[in-house]
Amino acid sequence: MIRRRTLLASLSSTFSGGLAGTRAHATAPPPARTDAVSVLGPPALPPGFTHFPYVNPGAPKGGSVTLFALGGFDSFNPYILRGTPASGLVRLWDTLLTTSADEAGTGYAHLAEAVEISPDRATITFTLDPAARFYDGTAVTAADVVFTFHALVSAGQPFYRLYYSAVGSLDAPSRRAVRFHLRSVRSRELPLILGELPVLPAAFFAHRDFSRPLSEPPFGSGPYRIGTYAFDRSITYQRNLDYWAADRPTARGLFNFDTIHTEYFRDDTVAFEAFKAGNIDFRNENISKNWATSYDFPAVRRGLVKRRRVRYRLPTGMQGFAMNTRRAIFADPRVRKAMAWAFNFRWENKNLFYGLYTRSLSYFSNSDLASSGLPEGAELALLEPWRKKLPPELFTEPFTLPEGSSSGIDNKALLEAFRMLEAAGWHVAGGRLVNHSGQPFVFEILLPDPTFERVALPYTSWLKRLGITATVRIIDPAQYQRRMNNFDFDMTMTVIPESEIPGNEQRNYWTCAAAHTQGSQNLMGVCSPVVDALVEKLIAAPDRPSVLAAAHALDRVLLWGWYMVPQWHSNYFNLAYWNRFGFPTEPVRTGYVFDAWWIDETLAAATDAARRAGL
Repeated sequence: MIRRRTLLASLSSTFSGGLAGTRAHATAPPPARTDAVSVLGPPALPPGFTHFPYVNPGAPKGGSVTLFALGGFDSFNPYILRGTPASGLVRLWDTLLTTSADEAGTGYAHLAEAVEISPDRATITFTLDPAARFYDGTAVTAADVVFTFHALVSAGQPFYRLYYSAVGSLDAPSRRAVRFHLRSVRSRELPLILGELPVLPAAFFAHRDFSRPLSEPPFGSGPYRIGTYAFDRSITYQRNLDYWAADRPTARGLFNFDTIHTEYFRDDTVAFEAFKAGNIDFRNENISKNWATSYDFPAVRRGLVKRRRVRYRLPTGMQGFAMNTRRAIFADPRVRKAMAWAFNFRWENKNLFYGLYTRSLSYFSNSDLASSGLPEGAELALLEPWRKKLPPELFTEPFTLPEGSSSGIDNKALLEAFRMLEAAGWHVAGGRLVNHSGQPFVFEILLPDPTFERVALPYTSWLKRLGITATVRIIDPAQYQRRMNNFDFDMTMTVIPESEIPGNEQRNYWTCAAAHTQGSQNLMGVCSPVVDALVEKLIAAPDRPSVLAAAHALDRVLLWGWYMVPQWHSNYFNLAYWNRFGFPTEPVRTGYVFDAWWIDETLAAATDAARRAGL
């Protein structure tokens, strides 16, 4: 399923929908009409459930919270390439179905009161809840759904054309019903994919160019509306007091803050100082050095700021240095493998991250989707027809990476990396690594935030020992996103998020079509008939064993393609917050659900008084 996010957000936290069980009746047709759909197995919650199990249905409403974001914004349309959208805009628009944070692969009726899947799975029909309303009081209709779908596919980010490619057409049999006609019925998750469609008001966009950045606040059907704002500086969301779904089971106990204010900062260091000063209420700390060394300030010692380390049970995907194979310098997989061999994870984890991370050896880390050992069984059967197009080692050697050296210099790994570079036609001349034409090995690591510089600079020093000149360049997030959209970079640091039910989004990550589509998430330019075929196998997998086999095969092929320099992952969130919140204490699959938190008046009064008094 879809997991779209910027680099900055990806490095801060990872959320996903997922699949935890096995299919009970793989050949049984789905129910004709239902208020919940599940990819595999029955929904965990019964018809008529009153609220999600991880919320406090009686959570008090009110109060305000101040968050932060990095960079700036100049648009209120998050669905297009142009412009930089404000943080949190998803709060404005409801979706046809909504997922549970503690259940994998299931969508529950929200804007749609029911879903009907034809026995041949060729059509999917959503019937809208008659109570669904936009802010202006007008009903949410099938025409709005049809408009949204066409707007996203024709003028939205290129991702949507791939994501919804299985849809041939759609129509509105009635004012409240919208029917999707499918080109392909192979994807088991299509009902969920279509159910996560945000429904935009057709009337608002009727005389506006959807492809252009939006400079005036739109209206929606969601729990919040835009209040005050200043482009590039701040935005405030006001709770929608007339929210049509406030008492629906999919919203009860959620969206409790009256106002959510987001302040923008150009630099995370400044944002952290604002948090320490009490100007920011909540922080998901993704900088391990901060977590280990920077939380011994007076508010922490006095108990005014709390820290929690929260475990989550989700795939972490792959984080690493992404190499743009469209660049000639990274076209050879032997060169890309050498880049991975030169990275000393052990030193960075010890000296920069205080041993908090685990080395990533899979694009599906922290899940059963990750490949391991040698291919066998169903996975081997998928790979066997492509044997001649794959590295022989893929079939005979488990994927591995050098352990690294805590001393800072892993001479053994660097020597191996140099041999790989020599095999690819590079040699040392005058202290520099050059190719047969005498061109030096020089490239740039492009980053959107100085925070990541401390990861990249040691890497450049190790590459220098091979005769490679790698420079680090920091640019502002908006410019960085434009460069990524145009694939205008040599190397960058990124996260490829994954879920427990990988599906249509894999086309946007890995296929040849995405490699040639501006704005796709195939940053590395992966273009391989093997990968394309395995992506389709994964999307069409009919049951959990088939999903696992296809995911293992795809993972293995990507790893042996050496498209990234794998870094690390963690299965914990490091949360720091001023002690003014109440929240459910039951463990939840996604770690935590901030929308289920609320302001505790007693705690907030004491904490806010201390902040006003200068702590």
